Amino acid sequence: MSTIFLTLDKKGRATLPEEVRAELGVAGGDFVLLERTGRNTFELVPAALVPRDQLWFHHPEVQRRIASAERDVEDGRVTRTRSVADTEAHLSRLKVAKPRR
Repeated sequence: MSTIFLTLDKKGRATLPEEVRAELGVAGGDFVLLERTGRNTFELVPAALVPRDQLWFHHPEVQRRIASAERDVEDGRVTRTRSVADTEAHLSRLKVAKPRR
């Protein structure tokens, strides 16, 4: 992409050209962060707001545990149960088992 010049209006606003929006993958109403770089320039970064009740999911420990569980499934380390009673018994055993790291 070549150099693009933007003109600011009286309130300091600019419109991103269509090709820039397409390249960033953003559209009207999307959030974009303006971040300062190490070279004292700025870069636009597409962003999304996370509702407060979903912040727990983005915690590094939760992400680590999800990644570990996904590896277990991929490697076939799963337990299949055939009834609600079997499932409850399995979950009870897990509660007393030491977590593996």
